[in-house]
Amino acid sequence: MRQLKTEYVNRNPASTMMKIFFFAVLLILLPLPLILFAALCNRAEIRRRGIRQTTKDIAQATVSAGISLIIAICTRPFTFLCNLPLIRKNGNSTPILMTHGLYHNKAAWLVMRYRLNLAGFSNLHAWEYNSFTTSYPELVLELRDIISKLHLESGEKVILIGHSLGGLLSCGSAQNPEMEKMCAGIITLGTPYRGSELAAIAIGRLGRSLHPQSSLFNGNNKIGYPRIISKTAIISPTDELVLPWSNLEPVANAWNIKRTRALGHVAMLYSRQVGNMVVEAIRKIQNT
Repeated sequence: MRQLKTEYVNRNPASTMMKIFFFAVLLILLPLPLILFAALCNRAEIRRRGIRQTTKDIAQATVSAGISLIIAICTRPFTFLCNLPLIRKNGNSTPILMTHGLYHNKAAWLVMRYRLNLAGFSNLHAWEYNSFTTSYPELVLELRDIISKLHLESGEKVILIGHSLGGLLSCGSAQNPEMEKMCAGIITLGTPYRGSELAAIAIGRLGRSLHPQSSLFNGNNKIGYPRIISKTAIISPTDELVLPWSNLEPVANAWNIKRTRALGHVAMLYSRQVGNMVVEAIRKIQNT
């Protein structure tokens, strides 16, 4: 006897839409525990700012962190897009080298790369490293090789842009006096200049080395900073991964500090406001 094959047809598109909606809401709310933990770690700072304003900022940061998580997950496989040709409309040849943060890859820069290209910058490079099989000193040496290569190829000084750990790597690579001569300036986004308490539960030695008590931030071999070139730190008031928030403040002098609206840690990469701040900082470096 021939068996009849039945095919399931979804006759309730409203139900499907509801499932998609709740799944999206779930992803957006995933960072909420981190945001709440960040609030606990910054109780004194919250009292100083005011409960009402901080509550509003935390709600805004939670949404931005959740949305950015979705973007980061969806774009992660598309690193090849960072190799697409760029628009060249004003002959600006300044080499710009972008370094991502812990556990990310160079796809982190897809949106920022697009914004910078629209602003007229076309010599853009994104460096990628493995967050699980290396250490901070090894990465600094690799980054120095890339800076040297870009400087030699272009004949111009390189502008370094780093997100989170990428900011620390940029600082460490340019700290050497010879390397500093090859760099025009540094721009960092959400960089843990004094480490982060969350590094205690990080996976891998590179992640754990970001704890405030590690040798990167203490002792004779702690991270150094370039002295002469322009340095800009862009900071969100409610970062959920760099704890406490005071650790976002550069430890060295002569930094230009720019504060954004309330944004999640990864959301800084996709923010139009942050993109405009980066463009402004680049132009300021070029005009110095």
